[in-house]
Amino acid sequence: MKKYIYITALLFFIFGCSSTNKSIDPINAYLKETVKTNDTIVIITNKINNNYALDLWKERVDFKDASVYMVESVDENPRIYEEKYWAEMNEKYRNHDTDSLWLRKSLWKQKEFKNFKVKWMTEKVFPKPYIYSEYMDKIPEKPAFSFSEPMIYKKTYVVFAFAKTTTGRQFINPRSFLIMKKEKGKWIIVKEITDGFYY
Repeated sequence: MKKYIYITALLFFIFGCSSTNKSIDPINAYLKETVKTNDTIVIITNKINNNYALDLWKERVDFKDASVYMVESVDENPRIYEEKYWAEMNEKYRNHDTDSLWLRKSLWKQKEFKNFKVKWMTEKVFPKPYIYSEYMDKIPEKPAFSFSEPMIYKKTYVVFAFAKTTTGRQFINPRSFLIMKKEKGKWIIVKEITDGFYY
């Protein structure tokens, strides 16, 4: 009986890890296309709240529909957004516990990004332009990224918020999200939707 329980627990752990790794395959595919081989990158351990991408997509669609000037603001070709499917995604992935941009208890782990050289930093200690940091004097400038968890949309697409910056630029807050889908076994970027502001 104990042996059976042990085997069951082991299988659950293995398949659980496999499922977790597959769920962030789109993020790893994005990094593979973005990061140079052997480069060390910084990843913010705190996950971005899914609410950010959910709200931004809805806001951009509503804003576009109210203005004839926002031609490039959302995914027009093809039109991916549909209220029905956004509502389904919102119901499944909305974080009802907090609206905070950064999740303090939900953190990324090394095993999820095992194919990259990663230096981990929390959002709290990441260099800020308004706070002097000795960290900036000690290491060369490095690419830095932050991500929300991927969300399934229409059973075809994956949506996640992200930020791409450097330790020198120091601004790590997200301003956009990616829509990706799998074609011929490879994850590709379909569209990046931004908040529409210039920085």
